[in-house]
Amino acid sequence: MTERTRNAVIIGGGVGGLTAALALERRGWAVDVFEQAPALKEVGSGVMISPNAMSVLFALGLEQVVARGVPLTHVELCTWRGEALRRERAEDVPGTDVPAVLFHRAALHGALHAALGSGTRVHLGARLTRFEEDGEGVVARFEDGREARGDVLVGADGLHSVVRAQLHPGERMRYAGHPCWRGLARGFSHPALPRGLLRETQGRGARFGVGHVREDLVYWWATADWPQGEPVPGGDSAFLARVFQTAHAPIPELIAATRPADLLRNDLLDRPPLARWGRGRVTLLGDAAHPMMPNMGQGACSAIEDGAVLARTLEETRDVAEGLRRYAARRQDRTRWLQELSWRFGVVGQWRQPAAVWLREKAMRLAPASALRRQYTRLWGWRLGSDG
Repeated sequence: MTERTRNAVIIGGGVGGLTAALALERRGWAVDVFEQAPALKEVGSGVMISPNAMSVLFALGLEQVVARGVPLTHVELCTWRGEALRRERAEDVPGTDVPAVLFHRAALHGALHAALGSGTRVHLGARLTRFEEDGEGVVARFEDGREARGDVLVGADGLHSVVRAQLHPGERMRYAGHPCWRGLARGFSHPALPRGLLRETQGRGARFGVGHVREDLVYWWATADWPQGEPVPGGDSAFLARVFQTAHAPIPELIAATRPADLLRNDLLDRPPLARWGRGRVTLLGDAAHPMMPNMGQGACSAIEDGAVLARTLEETRDVAEGLRRYAARRQDRTRWLQELSWRFGVVGQWRQPAAVWLREKAMRLAPASALRRQYTRLWGWRLGSDG
């Protein structure tokens, strides 16, 4: 007798949710993705997908996605004055047997959506209110009265996850002490910003990162210490122009070249690591499970990893509840480390006292190359089949 096709209900149609859907579909699952937005599109500006996550996309048959972004050739950390503290060629960094690529989020998201086959259905305008389990599966109930039944339910619904709130009510979020502004400068070019360079500049209580996501499109992000939720004086563009007016070129020029419509602000929030991601037939994925600061570029990457590990683990296990617990166990050590590392890097990067800034720069100059390469190996060297 033919075994019944198993069905997954995924809440959230972002990068992590679509990767999980694609990975499950490739392993014979029927998948329903429910996205609360009225259109399936990724908001935001740029995203760096490092080799650990690119290896998953390649395994899913998405090698051509590289053409939608800009492969990294160099990674640089520099001072406010523009002096390079560390500069690495991407080809010399451990784990780069596949490329690290900077994308516009919409380009990556569109490639994942286009790769989905007939085994996956995407439902829009679906705002989850709650889920319920019974002896035969799990039922998702939506604000407009829709219902969906599956063998498993995966909460891939981001930082403000409704699934996580039902599993872990009353949790509080942690504010980093600064927002992150993300901008796109269209048609921008500058000799100090070659295509393929990803650079972060650290100052006193402020940082700036930049790289091309297309030949004609530069993505940048900035942080500056500021109270949560409070508007900045004069508006975002004027505020950032003042904060970064003495920074090295082309930072002031990039801010001036960015239209207000291409500038987003988000207060940076995360949550402490969870001891238990789910129960029964329900689990979490990506930011819903392990929201982290963007400082190591691993938010989307770890969600992509999650999707691959989830599909592989469920394929190995007939009991889906047991499979979901194994999936979480395989992922928790790595994602906890990523959350903690991302938080610590942001704290040090935002130091503002002159003595602390001097110490930070001195430490980066003197850091042994072997220590940095070990960290790159742990970050970028992850591959499906390792311990999560």
